[in-house]
Amino acid sequence: MWTEVAKTDDIVTGGIKYVRAGEDDREICICEYDGSYYAVSRRCGHENAPLSEGALEGWIITCPLHNAQFDIRDGKNLSWPIDHDMGPEEDIPEPVRRWFKFEHRLQWKTRVHDLHTYPCRVRDGSIELDV
Repeated sequence: MWTEVAKTDDIVTGGIKYVRAGEDDREICICEYDGSYYAVSRRCGHENAPLSEGALEGWIITCPLHNAQFDIRDGKNLSWPIDHDMGPEEDIPEPVRRWFKFEHRLQWKTRVHDLHTYPCRVRDGSIELDV
C-alpha cells in the first residue's frame, strides 16, 4: 500500500531524509539523486548505524560509523568498512591502540549486508513509499 512519507520540498538536492513508515514503523532513508527519489533502510548493513547521519554522494550512501558504502538504487553493498585515520600511532595510548586493533579484527569478521529498498514514487509533490 502506497503511503505519503514526505514532500519533495523536504529534501534538498542530493540529500537524505529520515522517515518512519508502515504499520511496523520502519526506519527509512529517502535519498534524492539526479532528480529521482530512492528509499533504503536507515540502518547500515554492517553494524546498524543510522545512515541518515551519513553522507550521500551521487548514488552512494556512506555510513557515518565505519564508512561502509551502499548503492541507493538497489541497496547493494559497495565496500567494506574503512578505518578512520586516528593520527600518528605514537600519539595514541597503548590501551586505546589495543582496543582499535581488536575492533578492527571484529569489523572484518562482521558481514556487511545489502540494504533493503522500497518502491518509491512522486505524486503531486508528495513522496510515497510502498512499505
